[in-house]
Amino acid sequence: MASATKKPRKRRRVTQAMKDRDTASRTAANETLHAYAVACLSDPAELEQFRSIAASIGWKYDPASDDPGYSLQNVALLAAQRRPLTHCGGFDYWLAQGRIVAEGERSLGTFRHIGRKKNEEQAKEEELAKEGWQSTKPRRPRYYMKKGTFDVSQTVPRERCPHCGTAPAGPEDRTTQCPPTCAVFAPRPGSKPPRALAVELMQAQLQDAEDEGEADQ
Repeated sequence: MASATKKPRKRRRVTQAMKDRDTASRTAANETLHAYAVACLSDPAELEQFRSIAASIGWKYDPASDDPGYSLQNVALLAAQRRPLTHCGGFDYWLAQGRIVAEGERSLGTFRHIGRKKNEEQAKEEELAKEGWQSTKPRRPRYYMKKGTFDVSQTVPRERCPHCGTAPAGPEDRTTQCPPTCAVFAPRPGSKPPRALAVELMQAQLQDAEDEGEADQ
């Protein structure tokens, strides 16, 4: 018996309304990140908290790598939306951990880069950029906003917690939370990003916001 061939998935048509929503979400995220960068650069304690958050939730140098962890920019965006953070993951991840998103909690957004094949023109621009030349062409968005990340503090035990023994009152209970002293909320061990790198990230965010403002004029 011949195996059935899979039909190619039809791509959803992108409407103008969808583009407008995407633009609005990216603009709001950048504004939130800009305000957080200002706070971190003006308050050393805020910057140190950011470094601690990055160590606990996991960060990586190369955003495009397949290594576990979040890019520093996404760590900053997550922290800008909710602080403190201890351990982040998606809905399915928390289900696998025996926890479920608590009732009424809203997910956090992260930047997701859009993969594009390099063409000759793009490769040439990258080579010129290495030599100090800057393209006068407006930069196209290379990322989009994706919701669906939750901190452990936004979750409750789906079954008996192995750390403190807290259990839901029933199969539909999404409100019974572990006590604040439960080990599930403890910061996870990890290396902090270098302070200079954290400062560089925040300064770059301010510069990006300034460049976008000039481009809009």
